[in-house]
Amino acid sequence: MQQQTISLGQFERAYGINKGTVSRKARELGFDTSAGLTPDAVEALKATFNVMAQLPELDVSEGTMTIHTGNHRGPLSLPSVPGEINLGSVRGDYAPLTGFEANDIDRFLTACDGFLEAVDQDYQQQLAITQRKEAGVQKVRAKVDEVRAAKLRYQLRSETIALHNRQLDTELQTGMGELGKLGGDGDDGGAS
Repeated sequence: MQQQTISLGQFERAYGINKGTVSRKARELGFDTSAGLTPDAVEALKATFNVMAQLPELDVSEGTMTIHTGNHRGPLSLPSVPGEINLGSVRGDYAPLTGFEANDIDRFLTACDGFLEAVDQDYQQQLAITQRKEAGVQKVRAKVDEVRAAKLRYQLRSETIALHNRQLDTELQTGMGELGKLGGDGDDGGAS
């Protein structure tokens, strides 16, 4: 006897699960979906997807056979609920909720603001010192240039004066030499 199958589309409408997802999962479970889903495949997929919807009754070509779907496993007995649950033991140790108060955060923010202000003030002070140094360097450079120019002028003037003095010394020596020549001949210039 051939088993009655349902299409992937019927399964999707009955249980609200996309037929592509159903097809993939059925193949993973080892069911061939090319001719639809067999009752075994339907039960396995319902268990996998944990669904309890009712399928319409299936018609078998050789007579009528009804397949009832649903929960055939018996009643579910729930465990007893404890009277008290300690969420601290369930929560874990990763994120304790104690230790930070609003004033702790305010103190932290104030400290951060103080740090930012101190950093800015120190930077401004360093900048002012650097600017004063730059101004000092410019003054020193200008003075060094002035001194170099004055030294060069002094050297040129001194050499000019030295050359002029040498010329004067030569003229003096020449002039005094002329006087010596005049006095050395014994000639009194024609006075008798």
